[in-house]
Amino acid sequence: MIFKLKLLENFSNLLLISLFPTQMAIHFWPKMAFIFGIRIDYLAPTIYFTDILFIGLFIPWIIKERSRTFSFLKKHIYLIIMFLTIVLINLFYSTSIDVSLLKWIKIFEFLCLGYYISQRKDIFTLKTISTTLFFSTLFFSTLGILQFVKGETLDGIFYLLGERTFSIYTPGIAIVNMLGQTFLRVYSTFPHPNSFAGFLGISMMMVVFNYNSGSKLIKSVGLVIMTTTFVLTFSLSAFIAIFISAVLFFFLKNNFINNKTATLIIISLLVSSFYLAIFSRTILESDVNFPQSFEERLELANISKNIFSTRWIMGTGLNTSIIEGVKNSNNANVVWLLQPVHNIYLLIFTEVGIFGAVLMGILFYKILANVIILKNLSGTLIIVFVLITGFFDHYWFTIQQNMLLLALVFGIYSREKA
Repeated sequence: MIFKLKLLENFSNLLLISLFPTQMAIHFWPKMAFIFGIRIDYLAPTIYFTDILFIGLFIPWIIKERSRTFSFLKKHIYLIIMFLTIVLINLFYSTSIDVSLLKWIKIFEFLCLGYYISQRKDIFTLKTISTTLFFSTLFFSTLGILQFVKGETLDGIFYLLGERTFSIYTPGIAIVNMLGQTFLRVYSTFPHPNSFAGFLGISMMMVVFNYNSGSKLIKSVGLVIMTTTFVLTFSLSAFIAIFISAVLFFFLKNNFINNKTATLIIISLLVSSFYLAIFSRTILESDVNFPQSFEERLELANISKNIFSTRWIMGTGLNTSIIEGVKNSNNANVVWLLQPVHNIYLLIFTEVGIFGAVLMGILFYKILANVIILKNLSGTLIIVFVLITGFFDHYWFTIQQNMLLLALVFGIYSREKA
């Protein structure tokens, strides 16, 4: 009986990881989730199936392992006090307390997930995680390729997994023009191809470095399918990040540079986030004709600059940058403004202020320092991939699937031995 319960527990935990790409959820639409009468997904209270599954696994475990948890809390008491202080002050100064409170609860959930994964070494090994991600991502990659070929979503049972109904003719959908034809960028079950590309990038690196189960043929075929899907997302930011990661791999593998030097180079590049915000208006007013998507991102960066120039201490409140951004824009009626700035560093600075940014910096530093000490090549490249894609987009801080995967990465690579 005990053996069967243990087997069920292991299966349920690995099922959780395999369902990371899904967005099975119930959305609620209170007044706070609307701006100009438009429903904003980022503001809507949402309960995902993965939330329910994780809570169902976490609560019994933490009750059983409460002494271990108390020991962990005692060890990190100063960081915890700092975190709770920032949360309380951020809520007090928030543009919308309800919106911020819901987001902080979500952040707390993902911190718990990262802690849970870091402590469950009996289940979440690099081998089991990589194997589970391999087959799960392979399934959702195949779904994405079929969408691309068909030019629309497959619907049916896939809707239950989070696939939404649309085609190349749906207004506002992400498409690409090639050879005189219009193609649908691959969504699979994700809200946007960019967020899917970010998820794929980390999954592929996990598989390449850590998946050794089964035959080499299965692994090779699977990686070809996943790579094809990655390309079909047409996500420029993910392409740049994977290219830089590949270059770093070459330098690190051949001992041209060490992990610490590589990390310092990447961090110094990311500091330019703030230069992007500072000079965004100057760039927009120049005579250069930029692509519309780039101009939109610059405009969002400029709005962020205007906000944190007056709210730089504690920010506008977690998850309220869209609300505050509309107030600070001269083009408040433009639909594309109803989204976060496409840069997680500017986003966190805007919503949580300088103290929140420092706390995030400490978290990333601890993870990076750990993979550097362990000389973990795959961990270094994965963190670098997150840092670079985070420079171009916001999904690591706003999208359920990506945040789940990021919590897993933090949980694995915060261990003394991954």
